[in-house]
Amino acid sequence: MAQLRLGANPTIISSLLLKYAAAQSLSQAKQLHAYIITLGLLSSSKLCSNLVTTYAQCNYISYASKLFAKLPDRSLFSWNIMMRMYARNGRPYDAVKLFVNMLASGQSQPDNFTYPPVIKACGDLSLIEMGVGIHGKTLMAGFDSDPFVQNSLLAMYMNCGEKEAAELVFDTMQERTVVSWNTMINGYSRNGLAKKALMVYNRMKDVNVEPDCATIVSILPACASLNNVELGREVHALVQEKGFWGSMDVRNAILDMYVKCGQMEEARLLVNAMNEKDVVTWTTLINGYILNGDARSALTICQMMLYEGVKPNSVSIASLLTACATLVFLNHGKCLHAWAIRQNLESEVIVETALIDMYAKCNHVDLSCKVFMKTSKKRTVPWNAVLSGFIHNGLAREAIQLFKQMLVEEIQPNSATLNSLLPAYAILADLQQAMNIHSYLIKSGFLYKLEVTDFYVGICSEMWSLNWQAQLKVWMLMCRSL
Repeated sequence: MAQLRLGANPTIISSLLLKYAAAQSLSQAKQLHAYIITLGLLSSSKLCSNLVTTYAQCNYISYASKLFAKLPDRSLFSWNIMMRMYARNGRPYDAVKLFVNMLASGQSQPDNFTYPPVIKACGDLSLIEMGVGIHGKTLMAGFDSDPFVQNSLLAMYMNCGEKEAAELVFDTMQERTVVSWNTMINGYSRNGLAKKALMVYNRMKDVNVEPDCATIVSILPACASLNNVELGREVHALVQEKGFWGSMDVRNAILDMYVKCGQMEEARLLVNAMNEKDVVTWTTLINGYILNGDARSALTICQMMLYEGVKPNSVSIASLLTACATLVFLNHGKCLHAWAIRQNLESEVIVETALIDMYAKCNHVDLSCKVFMKTSKKRTVPWNAVLSGFIHNGLAREAIQLFKQMLVEEIQPNSATLNSLLPAYAILADLQQAMNIHSYLIKSGFLYKLEVTDFYVGICSEMWSLNWQAQLKVWMLMCRSL
């Protein structure tokens, strides 16, 4: 490496490290790190600090963390770069922990570059109380008008479902960048407020803020949610006009919109027009055919995907298994199971759940149970799939027994668990069993979920042939609960 013939000048080495950091050149950074060690310069606090920066910028978490831990004097810049690295790489807990450690050390005071990654981490962890506390610190420190801080606050509040708080921050912003508008559009869309997302999008256009690729990716799910294909087509035209078509994320978002609006012909034409397709493209199209009741075409698309050299991922496999379950194609499902094993995808929870469901719907509960026995059994979703499979095959008593085992093993049920389980009581039409589950619903707080009403209706319809005393007990049970 030519750069290593530069002597032992720390200033030149430092500038070279920062150059590699900017270029995110990890291999060259490692070579220079080795050179620093051979020169005996690792004791230099400045060089160590620059190495931390370089590895953090290259997202090489293990090396950055080890070197940072050995730094005797940590600058605010070092703290900030480490927090940003953790927040950016899906380690929000480490970012928050580092922020707390920095405050406890008293070495540095946060600045406007400290707060955004920490606020993001709070949003990722849904630590709303801590996020509000940090918001207060930004106000006291005078960073409340900093656009980077404000945008991170918008994202944090939206991630935590605190839409009113996000609106308050947005309305008080003196400078709204395209990122601010995108964050509000995306936040409303993800929180199920598609109409509000469209309102913000229209306001953004009214004040002549130029959209970017992130705007497009944020607004298209709202179009799909409202089944507003006309607006989706307008956005598609805007993509062509603004030259955003080169973005894979944008193309896939347009495809997803057409699929969810039931426009499979347009979706297929869009895919045909793409020079480059990734696994998300193909999986979206597969899901589209399943969503629109054409499972056979979904399986055909898989063959085209493989022909173009794109490997299915866990989401693709789960979708294809759903198609097999719909068509009761057991052999196809077994082939996909074998492929998942060869690709080491069989232990992904989404694949496990789809396999359990597929075998159950192909009337092979024994194979569903075999898959289930290999899971960790610590997650609720596979239990729900087996419960649903038992009900699909009329095995009501087995479903109830499995639910009892689930409680014994301290697996926390959710609404989907009860939706899968409750039909078992309607099948059995057993008053005592019904009263037992009713008692559980009261204690667990599930009683007032809307879906429980369907359970009561099922129980009553199954029990209607019983004598009037039994009917009266059921109705009294219902009335006391509602």
